Formats: sequence, structure tokens, C-alpha cells
Amino acid sequence: MALLDMARRKGFYIEAAHVNYHRRNTADRDEKLVRDYCRKYDIPFHLLDSDPDSYQGNFQAHAREERYRFFAEVCEKRGLDGVLIAHQKDDLIETYLMQEERKLGVSCYGLAESNHICGVKVIRPLLKWNRKDILDYCQENDVPYGIDESNLSDAYTRNRIRHETVEKMSDAEKEEILKEIRRKNEEKASEEEAVFLFLENDTYQVDEFLSFPYVKTVLRKLFPAKSEAFIEETLRQIRESDRCRIGDKDMTLIKEYGEVSFFKVPEPYSYSFASPEEIEEKDFPFFKIRKTGNSKQAVTLQKDDFPLTIRSFRQGDAIRMRYGAKKIRRFFIDSKIPLRKRMIWPVVENGKGEIILMPGIGCDLNHYSEKPDLFVIEY
Repeated sequence: MALLDMARRKGFYIEAAHVNYHRRNTADRDEKLVRDYCRKYDIPFHLLDSDPDSYQGNFQAHAREERYRFFAEVCEKRGLDGVLIAHQKDDLIETYLMQEERKLGVSCYGLAESNHICGVKVIRPLLKWNRKDILDYCQENDVPYGIDESNLSDAYTRNRIRHETVEKMSDAEKEEILKEIRRKNEEKASEEEAVFLFLENDTYQVDEFLSFPYVKTVLRKLFPAKSEAFIEETLRQIRESDRCRIGDKDMTLIKEYGEVSFFKVPEPYSYSFASPEEIEEKDFPFFKIRKTGNSKQAVTLQKDDFPLTIRSFRQGDAIRMRYGAKKIRRFFIDSKIPLRKRMIWPVVENGKGEIILMPGIGCDLNHYSEKPDLFVIEY
């Protein structure tokens, strides 16, 4: 209510969004307080009438998700810039102490002055105010407010920390906690910047990767849904194994040939050409077609090769050379081609299903000439 009044007095265009969870006796009283204030000052009022039986499990988590989703819907529907939230200094300290107690990995210690939740910007302009300052403001400016009696109970972790710790702190002790929060957030910002720059590359020598001071944060960024046990096991495999592959189609990390690389597994690709006239010099996502190149990228096409297909490598692919059939996988291994490049390496297949060109090896024994008419160049 204090924040609503401050914003109105500053002359901002504001609308009010209120959620009634119907979880306590004074819930309807609080809705009426907000509604009456908005009616008095002609402020648009939006209500989410929540069903108290609509959730299972942790009510606090459910309630938070529900209200921020509601706020985002109001902002989108009404063309509003963001949401003002009245978290204050004591809320910031309580949040930090909860994080420390639960040993949570966090993107911000305490509460950020602004961030995005459910796709909408959230701003907390009262983080330098304490609870007493806000109560004094309401009393001095005749701002109606209600006390949420559930805050008086120790049933929730936040309330316990508030009553047992924060309320017993002196102003000096609170300031020390705030300094600690600022210091940790500055350190985290430096770490985030270093990790961001590190992730601009996607291949590192093993020693270089392991010696990066924030290597665990890198792995958490690459695999955000994975546990700390997964992160530790990944590091163990990188340290101890000669070769390993970790992850899934969303993100894969590979150690091979003395390097660590990470990438999103590409989808298989295939391009078909019904006739020679359809083939022209062109750049494709993973290869390019040219009229010139080296002998290992060259093939001389024949009429019965069409329809012609240029596609990504598949397990089991082989090409018939003058000295016999050669498994393409064997070429990759002998040439130490990294797995990420194997997945996008092009092969040229004719209408009979025969591979007639493997860039890097050359064409098969029936498609060689001194005057090739197609060059497929791998990236």
C-alpha cells in the first residue's frame, strides 16, 4: 500500500494487480483495502480470485508462480512496462539468510533491484527502506494497510528467520549483512562475466578447461537441469578418462584428442538434386558447392547418379575406393576428426544409394576424372 501511494503521488501511470488466495480470515479485508484505494484515486484494479484448493504440495511456491504469471498477463493485456514490488531491506536480508541456510545456488544473493520473471520486468524500488520506515510512511500519509497475521507464525522458514534473527539485529549488524551481500554479488557479477567470455569459445585444451577457476559454473550453464552430483561426475570423467561423451541432444560435452568441446547436437540434414541443372555454386549450413577445389573434394557426375543427395554422415557409411571399400568412420578415426565435425560432415550419395564422394577422402573408383564437375567442400 505504501508503494502504491508513493507511485500515485509521483504521478506515474499505474494499475493495481491483487491476488486473493482466500487462505486467511483477513484476505477479503485486504482485497477491499486495495479496491477501495483504487476506486478513490481512479486507479484500474485487477483481481485474481485464487482457488485455495487448486494446488498440491508447497503452497508458497505455487502462490509465487500464480501471482507472477497473473502480473505478466496483466502487463501484456494492458500494455504496461513492468511490475513494481514492495520488497524492502528486511526482505532482502531474510532472503539472503534463507539462501545461506539452504545452501542454494543462486543467480543473485538476496534480491535484485530488477529482474525478469515470467517474461516481465520486475522492479523493487524500496530495497533501501526498512519495515519501520514503511509503516511510518503509511501512518504519516494516512495510507490504509492491513497486517498479514500469517507473518506472525513460525510455520514458514522466512518467518522463523525474521523473528529469530533479523528482528533481533541492530542497524549496524544489518548494514554488515548488506555489505556482505553487495560483496558477494560483485564477485558473482565478475564470475558471470568471465564465464560468459569463456563460453564464447566451444573448444579448449583439457588442461585449459580444467584450470578455469569457474569451471563448475560453466558446467552448470551448459547443463542447467543437472544435479551437483552430475557436475562432479562430469569433472571426474574429464580428468580421468581418455575419451568421454556426456549430455544429450540439447547439449553434449566431449573429451577427445586432448580437447574438451561442447555443442548442441545438430539435426541430420539432406539436400536432393533431381538433375545437373539444379546444382549451382551455393553455401549451405555445413558445406558449400563450388566449381573448383582440391582432388579430395571432387567428383565427376554421371547421368544415372540422379537424383543426387548431399547429406550428413551416418553410422555404417562406406565408399568404394580403388583399394577396396573404406568405412568412413575409419577415416574419421585415422584423421582424428572430432565427433562434432563428424555429425555434420557431408557425403554425396547417388540415386542408387551409393556414396560417390566423401570430402576429405575423395570420390569412389567409378567417379574419378581429370575434369570433375562438382566440388563439395566441408566446413
